[in-house]
Amino acid sequence: MTVTSLRNLLLTVASLALATAGDIHRRMTHTALTAPMKLYPGEVANKYLRLEIPKGPISIVSFEADVVESDEDGNVVAVPLADAYLHHHVVFSDHKFYEREKNWWSPMKPKGANRGVSFGAGTESRGTRQAFPSPYRFTTVKGEDSLIANVHIINTRSMEARDAHKCLECPCSSEDRMLGGNDDNVTALFSAVVPRKGLENHCNSFLLAEDNTSCSPSAYFGGLYCCEDGEYCMDAFKDDVPDKPEKSTYHLRYTIEYEPVSRDTKPLYLAACCDATGDVDLPGNIEYDIPQCAPGGEDEDCVHVLETTQTLHGASSDAFGTGGSRSEEDKYVEVVYMVGHLHRGGISVALYLNDTELLCESLPTYGSGEPGEIGNEPGYINSMSSCTFDPPLVLRTTEKIRVVGKYNSSEPHQGVMSLFYIAVSDMPQEPGDVRSRTHGGSVLVAMAVGLALLAAILHWRRYDKRRQYDAVDTSINIEV
Repeated sequence: MTVTSLRNLLLTVASLALATAGDIHRRMTHTALTAPMKLYPGEVANKYLRLEIPKGPISIVSFEADVVESDEDGNVVAVPLADAYLHHHVVFSDHKFYEREKNWWSPMKPKGANRGVSFGAGTESRGTRQAFPSPYRFTTVKGEDSLIANVHIINTRSMEARDAHKCLECPCSSEDRMLGGNDDNVTALFSAVVPRKGLENHCNSFLLAEDNTSCSPSAYFGGLYCCEDGEYCMDAFKDDVPDKPEKSTYHLRYTIEYEPVSRDTKPLYLAACCDATGDVDLPGNIEYDIPQCAPGGEDEDCVHVLETTQTLHGASSDAFGTGGSRSEEDKYVEVVYMVGHLHRGGISVALYLNDTELLCESLPTYGSGEPGEIGNEPGYINSMSSCTFDPPLVLRTTEKIRVVGKYNSSEPHQGVMSLFYIAVSDMPQEPGDVRSRTHGGSVLVAMAVGLALLAAILHWRRYDKRRQYDAVDTSINIEV
């Protein structure tokens, strides 16, 4: 048989196998709501909720979420960001399989969660679907039928824009602080807040040199730690509660696209990188404050730039559930997906390899529509651009990555973030294996692929009876 004939035969086999796999390996969709979060205007929900999913093992193709509202009749409608501000949702596994990873904590993750399955976003969630190229998937384990999510929503319904924008930055209120000394502008967080914050030694040298107010309990005046569940974002709204009508009832609506786990599935997990507030040795503070620019000064363009250097598997700020994942091992990984997370005022967040080679620049899209226009709301980030690598980007875990976050500083901001969500997969470690995976095309490789596809036909048939799962309509609260 000639090489050409062999090639044509393999192409035919591949086509038949893919057609069969495509028919049997059908993707399914699961949409559900979290438990309700009932809030007065100005009130904060910062809860850990259970997200029920089809029973594992499954491989997750994509995840997306948005905030919706329900009424007494069970009607569910999407909610404008100006009414219910989604500060963030962070989704994790909490299955017993991951017991060894349950001993660490962060403000966006309780003890009991881990980095098995991980998704996360903020206001951009509605317009930023997290999807992964085949065959790379987040996978669940046998018997796993739920995830845990930290859902952080602020009810800013009926507020003036100025108040709403102040609330979404989580200013410290009387519930969080004590006025001290002779200067009423200097605050000290209540003793219950300070131990949780643990701010010391989390900020990088740039923020410390800047005396960034987010890096010290004595100077802290707003952010995650002043946005506890059940608090009010400003005292005025707490004091006015008796005059308010009934609470609004919100849910996080989430949708996963999934398929059965196969022999070809390549499990994903999150890299520890990247948080612009950290560095190679420090995990990062997750959040930081933007001082207002000085008119006519060096930053006359009013752009605050925060730069740092990290490694893929270095110190982690736990922002997306990567705590405890630090590894000094120098190995190759396949990077398949990157997306940034910014707050209002954000301009861009970017990653560079060895300082100069741009890996990904994630840009926000601010709405330009009418107030309340779902998906195009003015004054809010409606989506973030992402970078998908297909074929994957091969990087060493110890390579230096420069992180650059930019914000408009024409007005001050507090509690902002410049984070990157990076999905990676392990791979063979010999350089030869790396080259063959990224530059295939030889006849031998084609033969191997053809044989694998032939075997896959029989494999997929065994999965046919497991294509359907029962839908789960709602989720329940989880105690942590």
